[in-house]
Amino acid sequence: MSLAARPAAGDILLAVPLDCWPGYDCTILAHVDRDPGPGTADYTCGPLSRDGLVRTEFAAPPGTAVLAPAPGTVIALRDGLTDTPQPTDNTTPADCGNGVVIDHGAHWQTRYCHLAQGSVAVPLGRRVAKGTRLGSVGTSGGAGRAMLGFELRRRGSVVDPFAPDDPVACDGRPRRTLWQAPPAYPRRDGAF
Repeated sequence: MSLAARPAAGDILLAVPLDCWPGYDCTILAHVDRDPGPGTADYTCGPLSRDGLVRTEFAAPPGTAVLAPAPGTVIALRDGLTDTPQPTDNTTPADCGNGVVIDHGAHWQTRYCHLAQGSVAVPLGRRVAKGTRLGSVGTSGGAGRAMLGFELRRRGSVVDPFAPDDPVACDGRPRRTLWQAPPAYPRRDGAF
């Protein structure tokens, strides 16, 4: 049971963009950086981010299906970049790599990065339903490991789907989320 408040009118409602069970066969590596300065803070005011990170990073086995979290239209894509990770500092992505961008209407867009070479499964201009396979998890763009970089924007500005309201409050109260069922915050003790 989630205690988070539901999205407001006009908000997008998102499913998890992977065919996996969060906390079991996929997990969140990093959240959007909510600290406007040189430090980092995820939506809980915790350390699970990197300075300037504009997307949520999900670790998943290579080949895991990347799914549309809401209906929309494919407005951009890239495929064909090699799936060999570039040397980077641990998991810092050098670029988006192979990816897809979906326009969901009402000024909402999502971007999917680090897809496996040759896996993009939708053509430009295709209307997709929630759950449509977009491609597969890979390591293109120097991901450093198999991952999906999931980015949400509204009117061109980055939005954190876990806490779309600014500023972040660190008082532990439930917040509004854009997820149908928010993935749990990852534990760092090795347990799920």
